[in-house]
Amino acid sequence: MGTPDVKVETGRAFWAGSSGVWAGQQLMNAIANGGEANFRPQALRACNTLQKDEWKYFDTTLVTSAALRLRGVADLLAAGLTVNVPNSFGKTVYEYEKVGDWSGAQVSMDGMVNTDNDRVEFSLGGLPLPITHKDFWINLRTLVASRTKGEALDTLQIRLAGRKIAEATEDMLFNGGRTWGGYTIYGYRTHPNRNMAQFSSSLPWSDASKTGDQRLTDVGTMISKLEADGYTSGPYWLYLPPDASFGLDADFKTASDRTVRERLLAVDRLQKISFSDKLATGQAIMIQATEDVVVMVNGEPLQTIQWDVNGGMQINFKAMQISVPLIRSDYSTNVGVVHMTTTGS
Repeated sequence: MGTPDVKVETGRAFWAGSSGVWAGQQLMNAIANGGEANFRPQALRACNTLQKDEWKYFDTTLVTSAALRLRGVADLLAAGLTVNVPNSFGKTVYEYEKVGDWSGAQVSMDGMVNTDNDRVEFSLGGLPLPITHKDFWINLRTLVASRTKGEALDTLQIRLAGRKIAEATEDMLFNGGRTWGGYTIYGYRTHPNRNMAQFSSSLPWSDASKTGDQRLTDVGTMISKLEADGYTSGPYWLYLPPDASFGLDADFKTASDRTVRERLLAVDRLQKISFSDKLATGQAIMIQATEDVVVMVNGEPLQTIQWDVNGGMQINFKAMQISVPLIRSDYSTNVGVVHMTTTGS
């Protein structure tokens, strides 16, 4: 499920293992001179070996390739469910407060009835802010040949780097990530306070015998779980593994004028049915898509930096970003996520 060839670092080892230190020195100099510890890709691209149009081509390819691999993350970004963290390279943890609820207001004719004298209660939550990055390199002769012969610069490596970073980020959203500073990155299916539910008849949606009515029952069960924890407003998003798409476009019932998909999307507040290859077979996830449930915490956008080694004969690249999912639990440890499995556990 994971992507072991992509590094998710807290920052300490980000520059380790490479012989190119120019970019790191530039960053530390900026900090020492009172500047922010934000990445400035233009400043960190050592010696400008690549020309302006080549950098534009690299950056566009990187972002485009990454976007093709995102499903759950892309949904959050498109819905504006994000939190931006300024100066994120100088922070390893994002902290926030969970607020407790109050008792209800009193309704009276004279306003003389005393209500409960409440006080807001807070508890501290936090999220590690790791760097997700992938390294690659190009030989200088290959680059020069691409310029002198008019050949297009080979973007295979940058495409792969963008894809691997996207896969790692998507995997964090569904399956969680590392622990740092006493806090853990939780995913939809790993948050300790998520709601658990069981498929009707213990049949996953990939089972060919699963009927439209049974799928509708599963959707109702998940919504009921969310409503019981106070997540009643919606919209609800349903995520399934790719093999669960089987049967969604069949008739809901014999000779029905609706497919299973159309019937499910007619359920009140169910807005989206999507698929992710980071969700294991035999499982389903439903969330309430609101900022009190889940956001992407964005520090640094997906970008590439560059430095030269071996006398300039080798050009090293590092594609990187700081973007981490935050699944929130409230003061009472409720979470607007339902995780459905064949066993309910």
